[in-house]
Amino acid sequence: MGVRTVVVRAAVVALAAAAAVWAACGYRAVYVGGGSMAPALWRGDLVLVRRDASGVAQGDVVLVAKQGWPSGVLHRVLAVNTDDTLVLRGDSNPVADRDPVRAESVMGVVACVVPTGRVLAAMESARR
Repeated sequence: MGVRTVVVRAAVVALAAAAAVWAACGYRAVYVGGGSMAPALWRGDLVLVRRDASGVAQGDVVLVAKQGWPSGVLHRVLAVNTDDTLVLRGDSNPVADRDPVRAESVMGVVACVVPTGRVLAAMESARR
């Protein structure tokens, strides 16, 4: 077994152990699947989402359940309306999302970003 294989397996085990701890502490790990939150989040970044969505405020990045997106959507809160709906927008999108979402649709608030997407992109460009 090569050194690279050992390192990759050790990293996978470490991430699995960390995910178990995060889950026990009320967090969920989510990979960023698109580019709508660039430059704050890049495709491939790993975000830790706090499952307790109480106290969502303007400026928070939230994971929201949306029809057609089974894993949810990560967008920033532009405004909290008086009827407890949220106006959202991806940082790289020119306009806010078409429809406000109910606060109950929030699956969590981003607590931490692990920039794996940026690391992978840097490795890919260095390889060329």
